[in-house]
Amino acid sequence: MRITRVVMAVVVVLSAGVLAGTANANGTSPFTVVNGSIQPATGTPQPPSGTHATLWRNASHATTTVQGAGRLVIGAIGDHCEGWPTIRVSVGGTPAGEVTVTSAVDYGGYVVGAPLAEGRYDIRIDLVNDRYTAECDRNVHLAYARMQAPPAVDTTFTFAVVPDTQEEVLTATDTRLRQRVDWLVAQRTALDLRFVTHSGDVVNYDTADHVQYARARAALRPLEAAGLPYTLAVGNHDTQAAGPDGELRSPAGQLLRDTTVFNRYFTAGRFGAVQGQFEAGKVDNAYATYSAGGVRWLVLTLELWPRRAAVAWAQAVVAAHPLHNVVIVTHHYLESDATIGQDAGYGSTSPQYLFDNLVTRYPNIRLVFSGHTGAAASRVDTGVHGNRIHSFLQTFHSRRTNPVRLVEVDTAANSLRTWIYAPHTAETFPEHDRTYTGIGLVR
Repeated sequence: MRITRVVMAVVVVLSAGVLAGTANANGTSPFTVVNGSIQPATGTPQPPSGTHATLWRNASHATTTVQGAGRLVIGAIGDHCEGWPTIRVSVGGTPAGEVTVTSAVDYGGYVVGAPLAEGRYDIRIDLVNDRYTAECDRNVHLAYARMQAPPAVDTTFTFAVVPDTQEEVLTATDTRLRQRVDWLVAQRTALDLRFVTHSGDVVNYDTADHVQYARARAALRPLEAAGLPYTLAVGNHDTQAAGPDGELRSPAGQLLRDTTVFNRYFTAGRFGAVQGQFEAGKVDNAYATYSAGGVRWLVLTLELWPRRAAVAWAQAVVAAHPLHNVVIVTHHYLESDATIGQDAGYGSTSPQYLFDNLVTRYPNIRLVFSGHTGAAASRVDTGVHGNRIHSFLQTFHSRRTNPVRLVEVDTAANSLRTWIYAPHTAETFPEHDRTYTGIGLVR
């Protein structure tokens, strides 16, 4: 049999890959082989050429060319001999990977390597684990090499932004926060909801028994049970600076950074998609990532009136993720008239500082969400790289219903649509509906 192999191999090379008399009349083999042969196909489903390329030794290889985009798929069967044959695949001279062929009858599609962009590619396939004994002979038989188109991408999805909920956790009988969360989970499929974030003031103030935090945590649990990732920005009422009835405790600046209780009740592990934090064990400044609509997203939550060191950390995060579309969530950014805030309050830097030193400086920053003041507003700015930045305020401080901002992104149309809905009263706020085209997504 080894002698036969050598003779056949010489014939194959001289005939540029086709062994006369062995091909089926259905067509010509797509392969050229060296130290192998072209034989009538014996597996199923039968390839269009009616043939397969047989490689019988470690010095055997086959070459072909494929056109298209997606994942490279090799159709092959093998002869078992103390194990199945393994092939090594190269694309354009670069190794793409190895696969073991595990059927003697089914030309199964073996996917090799990373996705490829549209193009024409030279493919080489080598047998790498030849085995030959008196009882058996390990060979591989190649039926086809083709591109498997990537699966269709659902280009439209939604994420939600919950405004200040401090009025919703004051009593045990107020179910608005939990009802909003239950509604979001129930609408997950209809909205294709991928992420939920909160623009701060989750609670109103701390008490000795931390009951408002307990109520808020319980209300958010359905998101965790559903595996729906979320994040919470820290508002001034989520810190030890806030007292009952809006009382400002002293020293306010120092207490603004005391989020010990908040971080006891809300952790990165509960959020589900956090990839990094400015300070270990604290979610005051953190970022989460996810993919939707065929593009990558990064949700960056920043402390209120952030410290310069926190802004520098945020700069490094955004710079390290140039192919992510960045969404910034912080408690105070827009004023009720849609201007950018100028006051640092009892914090470290103003919203204008954040705009000048972060928001406008990076080409992949797309959206900013905030609360704290007013009801709702929006504005569009242009960054130094020409990118448009869409900013939205949603606060409401409602004592009767539970608004939530919904943002629908269509990555194919490069557009977004946003509206506010309150599921507790089935109420809409059409004056705050906005639609934008040409949002310039990073891909």
